Amino acid sequence: MNSMTGFGRGESQQAGIQCSVEIKTVNSRYCDINIRSPKVINPVEHIIRQLIQSTLHRGKVEVMVTVVENGNREKKFTVNSTLKDQIKDMLIREGFYKETDTIPVQAIMAISGDWVQFQEDVVDQSVLEAMVSEATTKALHALTDMRIVEGQHIQLDLLGRLEILLQVLNCIDNVKDVAVTAYRNYLLTKMKSYLEDLHADVSEERFLQEVAILSDKTDITEEIVRFRSHVVQLENTLKDSKPVGRKLDFLIQEMNREVNTMGSKASDVGITDDVVQLKCELEKIREQVQNIE
Repeated sequence: MNSMTGFGRGESQQAGIQCSVEIKTVNSRYCDINIRSPKVINPVEHIIRQLIQSTLHRGKVEVMVTVVENGNREKKFTVNSTLKDQIKDMLIREGFYKETDTIPVQAIMAISGDWVQFQEDVVDQSVLEAMVSEATTKALHALTDMRIVEGQHIQLDLLGRLEILLQVLNCIDNVKDVAVTAYRNYLLTKMKSYLEDLHADVSEERFLQEVAILSDKTDITEEIVRFRSHVVQLENTLKDSKPVGRKLDFLIQEMNREVNTMGSKASDVGITDDVVQLKCELEKIREQVQNIE
């Protein structure tokens, strides 16, 4: 189980060029990749995207690619002789110098340096592919390591919260039958009082049957059984090494549904308080689950 939050950086050097790739990920429902890179990387940017998609399943992925020279690349210089001669003629025509041979280079450069240009050799695409692949792979390894460590911390926290859920659920389970019995006795008393006030003639069998039906509506045994089953599934899922974020989302939704049903059916104040505690713990779990890939 991995977190969706992490950072990784990788570098590669070839042919006098250094390429670095930084990858940062945060929570997201899907795998959303945004790559910022210089134009020279455009022809091989798809390699970065493919490597990320094969490694990460969820998360907002921010990628920063930089390419710099390491000082060992050769450059080709070209001289625009026509422009250089035009500058010299202008300097003589304006009276700054009398003869062409006496004009220093500094004077020509002061007017314009465009007459001397240099261009870098085009980087072979195979070299770019190799550098980008190596740097991205290193960044993904560092990122994955961080996400694994973060996921382990989240896993421990969630397993601890599941223990709290079971403790509260056991408290509810221990008193649910007593609560149903108490509610049944309450209904018996109230309904007898109403019938006496109305002078109604109702058979005792029919009377007890109606009381039983009403009191059974407060029984939360089924919800407790289903909730406990979801806790077991959640615990097993947390120990899975595969991406489990979406499955955990679903289980949390189901657990919330069971808790809401318990709250609506419960007739005991103590059970209602315990239901509130279950909801609070489930919300904390839900927030943590948003960080899981």
